[in-house]
Formats: sequence, structure tokens, C-alpha cells
Amino acid sequence: MGTSFLLATGNGVFLAESNGAGYEARPLGLEGVVRWILADPSRPGRAWAATERAGVWRTDDGGRRWAEKNAGLVYKHALSLARHPDTGELYVGTEPACIFRSTDGGESWEELESLRRLPTRKDWTFPGPPFVAHVRGIGLSPSDPGVIFGAVEEGWLVRSTDGGGSWVNIKDGTEFDSHTVTVLPGDGKTVVSASGHGLYRSADGGETFAQSDAGIAHPYLINVAVHPDRPNVLFTAGAEVPPPGWRRPEGAGAGFYRSEDAGESWIPLTGGLPQRLAPAPRSIAVDPASSGTVFIGLNDGGVWASEDGGEEFSPVLSGLPPVLGIAPLPA
Repeated sequence: MGTSFLLATGNGVFLAESNGAGYEARPLGLEGVVRWILADPSRPGRAWAATERAGVWRTDDGGRRWAEKNAGLVYKHALSLARHPDTGELYVGTEPACIFRSTDGGESWEELESLRRLPTRKDWTFPGPPFVAHVRGIGLSPSDPGVIFGAVEEGWLVRSTDGGGSWVNIKDGTEFDSHTVTVLPGDGKTVVSASGHGLYRSADGGETFAQSDAGIAHPYLINVAVHPDRPNVLFTAGAEVPPPGWRRPEGAGAGFYRSEDAGESWIPLTGGLPQRLAPAPRSIAVDPASSGTVFIGLNDGGVWASEDGGEEFSPVLSGLPPVLGIAPLPA
């Protein structure tokens, strides 16, 4: 393995680099809880971090220096980031549940204000204090920049087809406790949403959804990672129980999964793993430069990796803060 990658953790951003025999990770100086990390594939050295209390920060030199990029960002509790592969537009999801867009690399942000006018917004909530919902995941259509999805924890899915001018709250066939939403490359028709109660899939661009997690026995799911060369191949991971249960003596209970039919069914991945993996998965990524390399970050500060599309995993890092996001860096 030789890929370098950034880690968003419960205490700052780390850079993981190959040392020939494995990986070593070092902190990059951004402190606090970092919920999402996003690398710019077109500009090496540039990355954005969504922080839990300090909004969005950007580095242009590989993490040596970070600058706050919050002009226009009303709320600084940032939980999710997305970048459109063609337009380069950035989106950030916050708590309270709002979505902001930047057209200048994060120098300034504008709120997609019509999301506030959804009548079902009054039903959104969160189980823990302060009981305020947030946008935990954002999904963009690679084929249509006007299509934007948000996964609201907790408040189902939201979708705009006009660049954020108007929104609908998609409740039927989806889960109230939505975590992430991903539009698969291609014609934009296949959309998958990971939740706290399994995975949901649409084959018509989000008009209708249905549960689609055959084979998954760990239903508290994290994000879905898409194989860069075979968009019908997906990866995800989950825990047996929600976070309150992670404190059980037996732990959360982790399971890793792959789909080879665009999310219609799922195969457990067990190669190289212990019979029972106690920590909870918190993040997953596929290296776009090495399409068989999959990274999974856990809440115990460990990272497991596979170089062969999930057939065999091995631990590559340990002892870090909880690993909440992974961003492989451009070669």
C-alpha cells in the first residue's frame, strides 16, 4: 500500500503516509472534532474540513496551514461536505439542518434558504441534546448539477432538482434516521441512502425508495463508497446497534459489506478480520487511484484496509482518535 490519505477524527486532522512496511499518521494541527474531510482531486494539497464547532477550514499546502472559510456560513456546526465533480461547487450540511453552497472554493457561502420552508421541517429532531436535526450527508448527481440530496438526522431525505431553489422531503420508502445519500455515476437514476436502520435505494432518481439491504446484518450504517471504475460496485460498513449500545461489554459489533449490483444486495466481507470486531465503523473510502483499495475507519481510532476490493482486510493504523472521515489524496 502506498496511498496517502487524510483522516478526520474526534480530535483534528491527521495525515497517513506509507513508511514502506505500513502506515504512519501524524496530526496536521487542526484541533477539535472534525466530522468530514474532502480532498480536491484537481488541486493537490487542497482539502476542506467540516468541524463540529468552528465551521469549514481549508488547507492549500497539504495541511501545514489551515484557514477558516466561513464567510456567509451562518451555522458553524458543520457535519458534511460534498464537491460536484464537474462544476467544483462545494456544499456543506450543518446543524440546524441547513445546506450552504460555495462557488469559489469555500471563500464564501450562500444558504439554500428554501430548505427552511419545508412544512415537514417541524417534525425533524435528534435523540440527544439539544434535540436539533442536522444534515449528516449530502449527495450530488454527477450527471446533473441541479440535483442535490440531503440526509437529515433525523428527518428522512430532502431533494432539490433545481439547484436548491425548491425542495421536497422524501419520507415514503426511506428512514427517519438518515445518515448519508449517494447518487451513483451514470444517468443519475440510482440513489442509495444509508441509515440507522439499513439501506434504502431508488432506481428512479429519488422519486421512490425501498429498503435494499439484503445480506446486511449490521444495520447502523455509515456512508457508501463507490468503486471508481465499476460504479455498480459499492462498499459500506455498519454496527449491530446504535451508539448507546457501543458501550456494551461486547462493543458495537462491526460488519463490512460489498454490493456488486448497485446496492440491490450485499455480500459480507470477512477476509482477514477477527471473528468479532468490537468497534463501530465511522467512515469508509475507496482510493480513486487504486480502485481495489478500501479504507474503513473505526471509533476506537483504528483503520483497516483492503487492497483487493474487500477480499482481505488488515489493520493499518491504531491508537488515533475516532476516525470520522477518510480522504485518499490525489497521486
